[in-house]
Formats: sequence, structure tokens, C-alpha cells
Amino acid sequence: MNMLETARAYLVSAAALSAALGVALGAYGSHGLAVDQSLVDIWKTGVTYQMIHALAALAAQWLASTRTGAMHKLCKVAGWALLLGSWAFSGSLYFFVIDGIVPIQGLAPAGGMVMIAGWLMIAFAALRR
Repeated sequence: MNMLETARAYLVSAAALSAALGVALGAYGSHGLAVDQSLVDIWKTGVTYQMIHALAALAAQWLASTRTGAMHKLCKVAGWALLLGSWAFSGSLYFFVIDGIVPIQGLAPAGGMVMIAGWLMIAFAALRR
């Protein structure tokens, strides 16, 4: 496997693992989380964002496969931004629900901004060749 194939495999694998974890965390939130409904709703928000952005990272990899040069790289960066942003955002929500404290002040909004940046990169790359 060459370097390009390895990089593609890492992004796709990370996105697939994130989606799998999202399914598991969603099931835990629905069947095993013993907290009040407002916290369950926060948990569900984390799962939703994690799942959407795992799928979006796969779409970014697909778009990267249709682009060359700088736009190819931009799509890859976008895919990682979507994943990393969703992990920061969702992870901080999960931690808050389980522990009752914010793990790192501003982590959720920072994760949200990274996800927005990922979406903007995809929009830009989609309009370019």
C-alpha cells in the first residue's frame, strides 16, 4: 500500500470507527444511561453530531478521490476536521453528562468551529477542480 492509499485508509477507518462508536454510544444513551431526560437529550445531541460528521468524513474522502492537487488535500483536511471537531464537541457533551462538569472550558464550541471549517473546506473544494 503506497502513502496515498495509507492516508485514505486511515481517514476511512477513523470515520467508520467513529460511526461504530456513535452507534454504541447511542444504544448506551437509550438503554443504559441512568440520568434525567435533559441529560439524555444532551447525550443524543453528541451522538447525532458524531454520526453525521463520521458520514461526512466519508463523503470528504469520496470528494477527495475526485480531485487532484491542492483540492484533494483540502478534502482530506476537511475530513479530519469534521472528525476531530465532532470528537471534541461530542466528547465534551458525553463527559458532561457522565461527570457533571465541563472537561475543558470551550471545547464544545471549539469543536463546533472546527466542524464548520470542515464544511466550508468541502464547499470550496466542491466548486474547484
